[in-house]
Amino acid sequence: MAPNNTNRLDYTILIKFIDGQASPAETAEVAAWLDAAPGNRELYFQVKDILDQQRVSAVTREETDQRWERIADQLQPDVPVRRLHRLRYAAAILALVVAGGIAAYVLTRSPKQEPFLTLVSQQSRVQHILLPDSTRIWIKPGSLLRYRNVKDGMRELWLDGSGYFEVVKNTATPFKIHTPGIDIIVLGTSFTVNNDQHNTNVIVNTGLVKASAHEQETLVRPGQRATVVNNTLRMDSVNAQLFAAWKDGDYKFENTTVEELRELLQLNYGYEVNVLQPHKFRNTRISGRMLITDAQSLCNSLSGMLEADVRKDGNRIIIQPK
Repeated sequence: MAPNNTNRLDYTILIKFIDGQASPAETAEVAAWLDAAPGNRELYFQVKDILDQQRVSAVTREETDQRWERIADQLQPDVPVRRLHRLRYAAAILALVVAGGIAAYVLTRSPKQEPFLTLVSQQSRVQHILLPDSTRIWIKPGSLLRYRNVKDGMRELWLDGSGYFEVVKNTATPFKIHTPGIDIIVLGTSFTVNNDQHNTNVIVNTGLVKASAHEQETLVRPGQRATVVNNTLRMDSVNAQLFAAWKDGDYKFENTTVEELRELLQLNYGYEVNVLQPHKFRNTRISGRMLITDAQSLCNSLSGMLEADVRKDGNRIIIQPK
């Protein structure tokens, strides 16, 4: 199916979106373009596939040039080929940065199978990807995600680390996530999966998921968390929005205790939180909105909300009364 030629998109914006560098306005522009016509979605994956292979030298320079030239006129009118050549060299530079551990797509092909795509998220920022079925995934820095671009049958992926999922509903094609500690089946919902040295759990924002571990199964509903503790699935209630807010740094607190805050910062950012003179915060609750862009904004916001001195020392957040 041909892309919608009446709704073209600047290819540089599309590249930025694929690389997770697009601004909110550019992301909205890409989302509108993707929804405008099915052919645009097909074109998105053509571009993404070229970049994926280019980063790991899976195709030759000549093949890359040919593929770019075939799709160039489907994006922005009158895009000079020399600009596409510059893009190729920019991608080559990006591949060198990838080798340094920032972010990498690795394509593994089999003659009879769809390729596995492996995404390793960089250490400094959240990585956002869009699957062929329009499912959106945000994965935490340092996480690893493997998936296939399948159109029929089970939608299935493997996660080592933490991610937030907005899964498109498809009752005929369940969505399945495997982690080293827990497996999840979902028809259409939004939720967070954590799997690291401290926690193995799934927290549901909307919809319903089935979690299984160690031959046990449980249904997890909005506002619930299923955690693997000593080979047992345990359930509790949480503010699900807070545990998903790491993807954009937008927190909405509602009577949150300091102990809950300690758990949240450890799970969302890996910080060890030390509270000095904890008895003085026993009855403290925080409510309101907080936008976290970096460690300093976190400390400044917490200091105001808690009316306390808050500072970062290495990987520790230290909270003490004023």
